[in-house]
Amino acid sequence: MPVTQLTHLYLMHRYLLLFLGLTSICFGAGRGSPEDEIPNFDLDDYYIEPKFNMNLGFRGLSGAKTAFRGNGFMTSFSQLQDATSTDVVRGYHDGSVFLDTRNGSTDNKTNNWAFDDGRQIINNGADIAFHEYSAQTTGGTTKNSDQGLSLGAELVVSRDLGKIGNRIEWMITAGVSLNGIQDSVRGNVMADIKTITDVYSLAGQTIPESAPYEAPSYEFDFNGDRTETTVLLGRSPDSRTETNTSNDSQVSSFSKLRGHYLTLRVGPTFRVQITDKLRFTVSGGPVLVHSGSTYSVNRDFEVATTAADIGATVRDQVSSTTAENMTGYYADAGLEYLLSEYSGFYLGAFYQTAGSYTQYITEQSSSYELDIDLSRLQGFRGGLNFKF
Repeated sequence: MPVTQLTHLYLMHRYLLLFLGLTSICFGAGRGSPEDEIPNFDLDDYYIEPKFNMNLGFRGLSGAKTAFRGNGFMTSFSQLQDATSTDVVRGYHDGSVFLDTRNGSTDNKTNNWAFDDGRQIINNGADIAFHEYSAQTTGGTTKNSDQGLSLGAELVVSRDLGKIGNRIEWMITAGVSLNGIQDSVRGNVMADIKTITDVYSLAGQTIPESAPYEAPSYEFDFNGDRTETTVLLGRSPDSRTETNTSNDSQVSSFSKLRGHYLTLRVGPTFRVQITDKLRFTVSGGPVLVHSGSTYSVNRDFEVATTAADIGATVRDQVSSTTAENMTGYYADAGLEYLLSEYSGFYLGAFYQTAGSYTQYITEQSSSYELDIDLSRLQGFRGGLNFKF
């Protein structure tokens, strides 16, 4: 075979071996490439365990203990004046005597007055009596009361901080709750009653109509013509008497307290695993309590004199509003039951102490005090819990 052909065969052999080698390398690399392999996703690397717990529920506590005490003054005097002045306005419990509206009158009388009840006409129709009343309660009796159960709402958030052994976890807990304050006492109290009676002479005049009567007064005939029937009354009373009755029990009193207190608490919580679904918790720490309350006292008595039994009620009301901040501590223990990995419900017992404060009413010659004791509150709590 010629040398040229042998050379060509040798070169073709070498090129074939090179091609086969490259093909083998390419196919081998393709079988080992990441695109042809099934990826292995390890989900455990992406799982984050929830660290926060939230409790949303109710809290029922024994209510505030209260003590009501104090004395008050009440009066029907609207415009109490001396018995001799003439150019003044006199306002009574059962009527009024105003300034005269006639021009140029010189008879020291007025045509501008009114009374409420026919029994004020006394002495066989010769005179008319007006009355003013006042009462000063005495004794300052203290009345203690216990509010009873107070239901409220609470929100508690905890953060897991780790484990102590195999079954105990511990957390830091912060919570807020709102409860109401509501109490009242009612009853009759002893009082000193003062009655002032001003008597005016009718000077032989007859009241033209049944009570209540208001002057000036007029009558109209069928033609529409007006005739004045005004009864004139003196500008000042002809006589004044004062009657005092001690230790009278006809004054009734109604004292009422309404308010709320907000509790902020923070402290460690320890949770013990009893079973896979049941856990026991215990917690404690300091509290800050903000309490706001309104205290009111309503008093009334039925007025009566030997001259006229008007049968009307004199009423009076005084009140005050205050707010106080107090500190204390809390402790609670309870059970949690898991409905799922992320939710469940809880129920437990609770104790809280936050001190006491006194609320005052000082107005209109009255002085009342109310002690509000929040130092021993105990009860129960419950609701739903969530993990996130």
